Amino acid sequence: MPGRNETGVCDICKREMVLRTMQEIAFRQWTDKGYVHCRVIIPVATCAGCGARNWDEAAEAIIEEAVNRETGKLP
Repeated sequence: MPGRNETGVCDICKREMVLRTMQEIAFRQWTDKGYVHCRVIIPVATCAGCGARNWDEAAEAIIEEAVNRETGKLP
């Protein structure tokens, strides 16, 4: 059974454990009102062996909320 920060075996390399950590990402997104710049902290799963990274629906929801919040600030 994986520990609290481990999510199982990597889907890519099938060898190493995948560790879930919180990571900050900064990005810029085009919206109907123009570009918005965002900085968020999301949960990211990273393989200890091959380094493959991905995120889940919870991270997508955080990103979408940040884009919507910043879009609302534009004129």
